[in-house]
Amino acid sequence: MMLPGSIIAGILLLSLALFFAVNLENVVKGSKERSGEEAYAEVERPSGVFISLAALGTFAFFAEALLIIYLGSVGQIYLFMPVLQLEPPFGSTLQALGLAVVSSGVIVFVWSVVARGRYSVAWEMPEDQQLVTGGPYRYVRHPSYLGYMLMFSGLFLVWLNLVALVPMVGIPGYMALAKPEEELLMSRFGQRYREYMRSTGRFIPRIGRGKNR
Repeated sequence: MMLPGSIIAGILLLSLALFFAVNLENVVKGSKERSGEEAYAEVERPSGVFISLAALGTFAFFAEALLIIYLGSVGQIYLFMPVLQLEPPFGSTLQALGLAVVSSGVIVFVWSVVARGRYSVAWEMPEDQQLVTGGPYRYVRHPSYLGYMLMFSGLFLVWLNLVALVPMVGIPGYMALAKPEEELLMSRFGQRYREYMRSTGRFIPRIGRGKNR
């Protein structure tokens, strides 16, 4: 037994609406605050392969999520490429788990956007860039990447269609991007960031981290 497409479509629509609303607000607010600031690069940009994988996974996720929302709203979610559609035992349970994982990923990502505010990490950072260690950064060093990974993984469980494996190519891309980003932050913040790395996991929280800060 599988979940009704309308339920899946509704939950995904709410999740994407939250994702885009918070990101849009942050972009508009950040562009105003950063107007006129000088920025510069401190480390070599990462390989185009990893950026391409991350971008492909991200694009595929949003394209497929929107497709699922449409198909679910017209009652055709399980008729798209039926040869690739899986119908495992306890399918509805897996789908409910997938919706929870996707929603958790969106929440983690949005939380990271709110926590870092205008101090998002980019390959060119302004002089007054601050090291953000609050919010989800209290538990993991790359919560936005973790959010994407949860979203990509959860979508497959939601749809249970082999097409939904495509976004997961973004997972190794984001995992690889984390290292040069950390080199950038070490270059900027030095010992402060090294201490942060020792006490905070990259993608998985370290036990006792929340009690020490």
